[in-house]
Amino acid sequence: MGAGKYIDILKERGFFCFFCTQFLGAFNDNFYKIIVTLIALNIPADGGIQYIPLIGGLFILPFLLFSGYAGYLADVHSKRDVLVAVKVFEIVAMSLGFLAFFVDRMEPMLTVVFLMGLHSTFFSPAKYGILPEMLPEKDLSRGNGLLEMSTFMAIILGTAFGGSIYEAWKDRLGWIGVILIAIAGLGTITSLGITRVPSSGSSKKFVLNPLAEIWDGTKRLYSDRPLWLTVMGISYFWFLGAFLQMVLPLFGKEILQLGETRIGLLWTFAAIGIGLGSLAAGRLSGDKIELGLVPLGSVGMGAFSVLLFFAPPSFHLAAVCLVLIGFAAGFFAVPLNALLQQRSGREDKGRLIATNNVFNTLGVLLASAMLWAL
Repeated sequence: MGAGKYIDILKERGFFCFFCTQFLGAFNDNFYKIIVTLIALNIPADGGIQYIPLIGGLFILPFLLFSGYAGYLADVHSKRDVLVAVKVFEIVAMSLGFLAFFVDRMEPMLTVVFLMGLHSTFFSPAKYGILPEMLPEKDLSRGNGLLEMSTFMAIILGTAFGGSIYEAWKDRLGWIGVILIAIAGLGTITSLGITRVPSSGSSKKFVLNPLAEIWDGTKRLYSDRPLWLTVMGISYFWFLGAFLQMVLPLFGKEILQLGETRIGLLWTFAAIGIGLGSLAAGRLSGDKIELGLVPLGSVGMGAFSVLLFFAPPSFHLAAVCLVLIGFAAGFFAVPLNALLQQRSGREDKGRLIATNNVFNTLGVLLASAMLWAL
C-alpha cells in the first residue's frame, strides 16, 4: 500500500478547490431536480405525474446530443478554463430557474432541467480529464476515490436538502431560487482556485456534427482493447446503478411495505456504500491503479444483490445489503475511471471521456428499457 493519504491530496489548494467545485455542482443539480419533481407531484388531480419521466429524460438528453462538443472543448482548451466557464453558465441557468419559479409554470422549469443537464455534459469531460493533469500518477486512484465519494454524497445531500427546503418553503419558491443561485455562485468562486493547467496542445478542427466526434472516439476506444473494456465496465456500472435506483421504490413499497421516508433511505444506504467503497478502493490501490479490485467488486455486487433477494421482510437486512452492494460498486468503478484517465492520450482525453459519457447514458436508457420489459 502506498504512503500517500487522502488528507495530503486535500491539502493541495488547487485540488481542494476542484473538489468543492464539483461537489457544489452535483449538489445543485440534484437540489434543483428534486424541487421540480416535488412541484410536479403537487400539481392537483395527478396532472403533474406526466412530467416526472420528462425530468430525468431532459437531464440526460444533452449527454447524447452535445457530448461531442464537450469533448472537443476539453481537448482544445485548458480544462480548468472550461470548468470555470461552465460554472458561470450554471449561474445563468439558476437565474433562469429563479424566474421560472416566479412564472410558476412547468415548461420553463423543465427547460432549466435541460440546461442543468447541458451544464453537466460540458463539465464532465473536463472534470475527469483534469485529474491526471492536476495529480501525479501515484495519486490518481485516491483522487478518483475522493471524486466518486463526493459525487454520491452530493446526490444524497442535494436530494435530502431540496426535499426539506421545499417542505418548509413551498410557498416561497423565490427564496429557493436565491439559494440555488448562491450555490452556483459559490461554486464559480471555488473554480477560480483550481490548479491552472495548460491546454493539451490538440490542434484538431471543430466538427459541426457532434456525433462525428463520438464516432471517432468510439473507433479509437475499440482499437484499444483495454480502453474499450474499461468503458464497457463503467457503462455497466451506470446501468446497474440506474436500474437499482429505479427499482428501489418498487422494492420498498411492494416487497418491504415501507413508508415514503424509509423508501428514500434505501437510496441513501446504497449511495453511502458507494462513497465508502470508493474511498476504500482509492486507499487499497496505494500508489498505482489496482485493477484486481474490479473483479472483486463485480463478484461482490452480484453476491450482495442475491442476498438482497432474501432480505425481506427485514428492512435492516435490506439496508445492510444495499450498503454492501454500494461498497462493492466503489471497488468496481474507481480503478476503471482511473485507468480511462491514465490510458487516454493527452490530446484526445476529453473526446474519449465524452464518448464514455455517451455509452454511460445508453446504459442508463437500457436500464429503463429493461425495467419496463420486466
